[in-house]
Amino acid sequence: MTTLNHPWLPRVPLFIRLCAETQTAIDREITVRAYPKDQSILLEGHRPTGLCIVVSGLVRVYRMMADGRMHVHHYIRPHATFNVIAALDGRPNPTSVDAVIDSQIAWLPRLSLLNQMTNDPELMQSCLRLLTLQNRELMARIEDLGFRTVPSRLARLLLHRGGFESEVNIPLDTLSQDEIAAVLGTSREVLGRALRQLYDLGLVRRDGRQYVIVDRAGLEKLAGE
Repeated sequence: MTTLNHPWLPRVPLFIRLCAETQTAIDREITVRAYPKDQSILLEGHRPTGLCIVVSGLVRVYRMMADGRMHVHHYIRPHATFNVIAALDGRPNPTSVDAVIDSQIAWLPRLSLLNQMTNDPELMQSCLRLLTLQNRELMARIEDLGFRTVPSRLARLLLHRGGFESEVNIPLDTLSQDEIAAVLGTSREVLGRALRQLYDLGLVRRDGRQYVIVDRAGLEKLAGE
């Protein structure tokens, strides 16, 4: 049995179904780099150099809006991949990525990824599954931004804790209002008014830094669930 230089590799969802031979080939091509908190990993519009994998830490995927505000697409936790679209088509990075905390990122060169996809159809299928999932998530995001008010989006965020606590282990209560506004695709001022609306309706209250749901049924109605 071959010992991998990067023992976490079989836990990467994109690679989990691959045969040992392909995993070993990918393992040889990977380079791991350290990024301190707040350091940029990728910049929107730059040419891609490869596929990225979070080995440890936490990263933020975002785009800067025309008015200078940040719109956070999502946070990514260990063993998940990012920038797969640019790594596959070779066009400029569609988003920027930075380290939320000290993080280690593995890089698989673009040509290595394409070569392994040619050699192993399972890797190609894994990439297709990932792209399909990301497309569905993007459609849901577009629907959220296009058809839901900020109070409605905020209600969903509070009901599901933003997906942070279950997906990336970030308690929603640790995010600043600027960070929550970035996730919702709005400004801090509009977020403040939405929070006040939820407080006035008796749906949510604030206990220190924690958001406490008072009326779950009312919050679900506002969220459209």
